[in-house]
Parts: sequence; C-alpha cells; structure tokens
Amino acid sequence: MKRFKNILLVADDGSWQETALQRAIALAEHNQAELTIIHTLNFPRDTALAGDSVYGRLKSAVIEERQDQLRKIISADTTGVNVMSRVIEGQVFPEIIREVLRNGYDLVIKCAEESSRLRDRIFGSTDMHLLRKCPCPVWIMKPSKKTKYQRILAAVDVGQGKNDQQINSLNQQILELASSLAISEFSEFHVVHTWTAWGESLLNTPRFNFTGDSEMADWVEQQRVVDKTKVQDLMQELTETLSRETMGYLKPQIHIIKGEAHKIIPKLALEKKVDLVVMGTVGRTGIPGLIMGNTAESILNGIECSVLAVKPPGFISPVTTG
Repeated sequence: MKRFKNILLVADDGSWQETALQRAIALAEHNQAELTIIHTLNFPRDTALAGDSVYGRLKSAVIEERQDQLRKIISADTTGVNVMSRVIEGQVFPEIIREVLRNGYDLVIKCAEESSRLRDRIFGSTDMHLLRKCPCPVWIMKPSKKTKYQRILAAVDVGQGKNDQQINSLNQQILELASSLAISEFSEFHVVHTWTAWGESLLNTPRFNFTGDSEMADWVEQQRVVDKTKVQDLMQELTETLSRETMGYLKPQIHIIKGEAHKIIPKLALEKKVDLVVMGTVGRTGIPGLIMGNTAESILNGIECSVLAVKPPGFISPVTTG
C-alpha cells in the first residue's frame, strides 16, 4: 500500500483550515508521516525599499505574526502528529516547488483557489502551476463539508502505443494511491479507462471507404478487447500488490468507456458524484518545460471535484532550487 512519509500542507488565505488541515493531519497519522505547514508571503520587490528600515521592520512583523498564527493552529489541532511550520518569502508556486526539491516532500496538499474569475473551473493559476510542474504528487482539495470522501476515481490510460514501462509504472502509482486512500476513507473505489478505435473516423469516408460494416465493427471491437485486457492486467498487478482479501474488500468498479478522456472522465466523475479523481499528468519527461499532456490539461479544466495528480517516473521540474 502506498504510504507518504513527508507531507507538505500549503496554508494559504482561503479555507485551508476547514478543508485541508484535518485531512492532512489524519493522513500523516495514518502513514506515520511528518507534516510541514508552510505559508508563503510575496513581498514587494521594489529595490528602492530593500534598504529601508521601516520596510524591514514591517516584513519582520508580518512574518512573525504569520508564524505565530501557525504555531497556535498546530498546538490546538495537531495532537499526536509531528508537525512543523514555516513562513517563507517569494512567489507561491515556485517557492512551494523549491521546498519540495530541497526537503524531499512526497505529497503537497493545497486548497483550490477561490476566485470569481474561475467560473468554468475550480483550479486557479497557482493550482495549475503546481499540477504542471511540481515533481511529487499534488492534492488540490475542493472546499467541502464532508469529513470523508465517499467515492474515489482512479483514471488510467493504457491506449495504443502505451505499453512502455514508464506509463505502466504511472498507472500502478495511480491505482496504489487511489486504492490506499479508498481504504483509509472507507470509500467506493472506481477505475476508469477511456478508449477510441484508431482510424475509425476515416474508415467510412469516401476517400477511405475500403471496409464493410462488419469488418469495421470487428476492427473497433478488436481495439476494445486489447484495451480491456490491459486494464485487467493492471488490476491483476494491483491485486498482487494489495492481496485478494484487500481487493475483495475494495470491490473496485471498473469503467471502460469509449470516447475522449477529456469529455468522459469529468462527466463520469459528475455522474458518480466522485469526491476525488486520482490521475496522471502525462507529458514528455526528462526535459524541463515539457510537463503536461494536452489531454491531462483538458481533464483538469473539466473536473469539478478535488484532484490528486501524479507525475510519471523521470519527471524533471522546470523549477530549480537555484
């Protein structure tokens, strides 16, 4: 079962205490993990102010006030968990990523940004930067009154040309994270894979009308069976990791749906009243800056619930500690 050892909680100015704090504490306790709470302050960068004594005293006072607030929260709400806190300076998303790189955090938790400008999605600019660029899993939580997630959806991708070890490892990481959380949250566990038949849209056009209806149906069915088999193989690997008894308890509900992922996954999450989607942000890895696939970006823009996003093995963040 996937376990976190070093969790970073972002204390922003939103509803983090109501939405994320207790869940982060419970997760740290369940995993016997360390928990660090950080608050980022982005002070003016005007060089004319840098040497001003009033500016310096103001900065120090604000930092101490925020640090004192974090200390009070920790002393009141985090009994039994090893919790540290820190106030740092700088632009929010790069500083969070630098903290991850310097201190080896294996999970970042943050509340979704609240903005009247985000009518068509729940994730704001900082959220999307973290989802794109943070090297460890990022859990963006939508404000909710629920103390437990009732339904968790793992989105895997086993489509054409995706047999390589990197994608398989990412799928396994998604399933292990989602199943682990489903166990700890006593949640329904759903798994979705969307598929399309390569070339289907061309087969019956005048230019490419070289197949009959039955042959075309066989071609489409053949690709469905291939993807279904791959999903079954993934679930068998998960069973070997967790045990048959655990899988019997989880009773995963498998959804193999024909269609485009960026349309199907948000729709399924809404229909099933999913509280959390666990998914990969699949892009080219090993090259800074090439960080998220277009499909993953489109899915995130359509999701209306919390999301836990996982990077593929070998991912290199474009943000550095320098």
